[in-house]
Amino acid sequence: MSYKLPDLFIKQIIGVHGEKASEWLSTFEDLLSYCEKNYDLHIQQPFNLSYNFVAPAIRSDGSEMVLKVVIDQKEYETELSALQLLSGENTVKLLAYEKERGLMLLERIQPGHTLAEIEDDDEATVIAAKVIKKLMVPAPAKSNLPTVLERENSLKRIYQKYDDYQLVSKSTIEQALSIFRELNRSIEEPYILHADLHHYNILANGDGSWTAIDPKGLIGDREYEVVQYLLNKLPEHGVEEISEKRIGIFVDVLNLNKDRVLLRAYSHAVLATCWTIEDGHVQESFLNTIQVFKNLVKKYIQKDALL
Repeated sequence: MSYKLPDLFIKQIIGVHGEKASEWLSTFEDLLSYCEKNYDLHIQQPFNLSYNFVAPAIRSDGSEMVLKVVIDQKEYETELSALQLLSGENTVKLLAYEKERGLMLLERIQPGHTLAEIEDDDEATVIAAKVIKKLMVPAPAKSNLPTVLERENSLKRIYQKYDDYQLVSKSTIEQALSIFRELNRSIEEPYILHADLHHYNILANGDGSWTAIDPKGLIGDREYEVVQYLLNKLPEHGVEEISEKRIGIFVDVLNLNKDRVLLRAYSHAVLATCWTIEDGHVQESFLNTIQVFKNLVKKYIQKDALL
């Protein structure tokens, strides 16, 4: 078969994976031919691609599914574990997988429009909170999932290489690192987290229910689960008010510790902003959220020693 990948996708994966991506690209058509033959698939045009190949596929009996191929083996195994551990009525179903080829066959969610299409922010946040409530389960004694300590170590590395991140003050990174340490060491019960649960990873089913897709997989406290949503789909104006209302909904529906949510949101906003600097895609919205969550921490916690 002949299949042309978007130039931007090729550029992105080579930029991230280098020679490994070039090797993967050289065998890509053979991999798709294998999937079509062995799983009775007709692979269609892919969805918008970022760093992995994801496309709808149809079997000869008319059933639909999604083929996902993950290039990075560690990322693949983490997502696979997360899908298996979080399996339930609100998580996309894993139909088949092959570790050595980095492929997964997943159920296709229909109609599949995202939570981002819900205009009322309060309504969308309540839906997200209900999905999260059904997703989270206590972490097993052993798993191959990373823990929040890895996020702390990522920020520690950034602090040690501060000259590369000067859009964020060194004192801000130091404060965020201090908060990470305090929160990580005070987790009473660790949970399995989706760790990338935002508006575009929550899809609508035809029966009014919603399904989470694309988990990254992380072990941490329940409060950390909501931070990715808090950083997503923010308005141009009134960000602090919207963020405050979202936090209130999450705290009420999920019975979370509000102080921990606020501190997680602030410290993760710092980390996420530094990640965008690393990627060369600095986002003004991320820079703004640092101050937004700093203001909310001061308003509700007033921990002058931290902020």
